[in-house]
Amino acid sequence: MLLLSIVDSALVAINIFNAFVLFAHLHPVESPLKKLLLNCIQRVVSDFHSSCYGVSFVLLSLLCISTCSATRYYQEDDSAMLIRAIISGYTFACTSIFIKLSHQMLQLSIDRLMELEKEVARHDICNFTPPTKSVMDTLLTPYKPFISVESTGLHRIPSNTPHLFASNHSLYGIEMPLLLNQLYQHKDIFPRGLADHFHFATLNGPIIRAFGAVDGTRENVDALMEKGESVLVYPGGGHEVLKHSSVPRYELMWKQRVGFARCAIKHGYPILPCACVGTEDMFESVCDIPTGYKGMVLPISVTSPCKVQKCFFWFGTPIETKQYNGEYTCDEYAKEVRDKTKMAIEAGIKELKEKQASDPERYTVDQYKSQIRRKFCSSSVSAAVSDDEHSLKED
Repeated sequence: MLLLSIVDSALVAINIFNAFVLFAHLHPVESPLKKLLLNCIQRVVSDFHSSCYGVSFVLLSLLCISTCSATRYYQEDDSAMLIRAIISGYTFACTSIFIKLSHQMLQLSIDRLMELEKEVARHDICNFTPPTKSVMDTLLTPYKPFISVESTGLHRIPSNTPHLFASNHSLYGIEMPLLLNQLYQHKDIFPRGLADHFHFATLNGPIIRAFGAVDGTRENVDALMEKGESVLVYPGGGHEVLKHSSVPRYELMWKQRVGFARCAIKHGYPILPCACVGTEDMFESVCDIPTGYKGMVLPISVTSPCKVQKCFFWFGTPIETKQYNGEYTCDEYAKEVRDKTKMAIEAGIKELKEKQASDPERYTVDQYKSQIRRKFCSSSVSAAVSDDEHSLKED
């Protein structure tokens, strides 16, 4: 019994480590945790691989456990032995694969391994195919009963030229799919969104990747712009998505960021300023939980049916960058482009706030009331017309 307990404990320990290795290798290369996880694995496996018989001993032990457990099952018809044989065989197969992966990691170095993953990721980025318009519209079905959309300035967007769309980010980033859908359905443009690193370390990563989002590195932006794709950037990034309750609604939190301006100047991309208003007015802050990541917090907010409302989008006049002749390293040019873009977006937010304040159907509840009222009036008119026609026939 003691020997079986030791065997079971060893199987559990090996499978836990295998799960950690699998998690590290499957973790997206964009995540800041990727290199840290691989470094942890390297510390463990480097000593293991350096011993003369360590690898052979583990694999032979697992094979022996599987064989002996299977033999005892056939001899004694013990279901516990069958389970142990299956688990040890599975552990043997997984461990063999992970030992091979670890050997490659030690031979190539972590930096080279990550560089290879980045090359594969860039290939996937450049060969992304957006969903069809009907699929995109279907994906946004959960929004439709609650959030209607109204856009201003779509006519200012040229359809035959790639742009760098720059916008303010709203709390929780609720508006991003709606913005993508507006551009896709009305202008046949599917811009590739640039996302902060931390998104790819969460369950949110696969979702935003399915919407074409990429890690917002300059290498990725260069790859997209060299291919002539439109790009969507939120210079405020995660700081605007996870906005502290003390920050006024829709305030831009760009700090001194000029990276997007440099990329636009480098590739001669016109910047199209965008603004969004509506989603942040739906929430009331409860508290802010510190995350320990770049000073950001996790805002906890609540809403109610009476606060759910329309989302307003504004699209401004494109800001040209070709006059800078690709001199993206010039701080003066980059700051000038950034400031022009920021001023345009702030003007757009102000315009949308005024439009929002004067809209009688701003709130979803009011929209449903108006629909019911119109249907009732239409039914009443139809009934009155029908009565008049009936009276005429009798006369």
